[in-house]
Amino acid sequence: MNWITAQCRKQFYNIAFRTKFRYFGKNCSIEISGQVKIGKNVYIGDHVNLIVESNAVLEIGDNSFIGENSYIKCFGGKIKIGKDVSINSKSFLNGCGGLKIDDNTRIGTQSIIIASNHKFDDPNVLIKDAITKLGVVIGENVWLGARVTVLDGVNIVDDTIIGACSLVSKNIDQKGIYVGVPVKKIK
Repeated sequence: MNWITAQCRKQFYNIAFRTKFRYFGKNCSIEISGQVKIGKNVYIGDHVNLIVESNAVLEIGDNSFIGENSYIKCFGGKIKIGKDVSINSKSFLNGCGGLKIDDNTRIGTQSIIIASNHKFDDPNVLIKDAITKLGVVIGENVWLGARVTVLDGVNIVDDTIIGACSLVSKNIDQKGIYVGVPVKKIK
């Protein structure tokens, strides 16, 4: 019976999104009033939240993987996930200022990517009202280890590794291996 239910769910979402999913998980939360384009053979794990507001865009390329309990919210911006990308379980993606993840990139479990931030440099403006939306770009063939946090305004060059539990708050312009809070190049 579970196999039949899974096949019916997958077939329903294949029709709804005009694609062919590898798997579409159970108990997913989907709120879409913006634009969505999903490639072929995409895996959406169980309990994933996909939220695409009006004026927002979500694109997921062919053969990509979204792990269980992940949360992807466009917040009015555009999230573009390339081909053969894996976003592992319990990760959080905020696309307010725009988020682009290039092909063949790996995002470790419980990673957080936030494409907006609060400013606090003007004492006459409340922190809640002062927001940057610079966006985040993660290059091709990048590996973010488990629990990496990437903040607004960051670009990460191709062929880069970020070690587990690291904080990326500034651009990474040279490929290599980076670790720490904030990250520093070690190789």
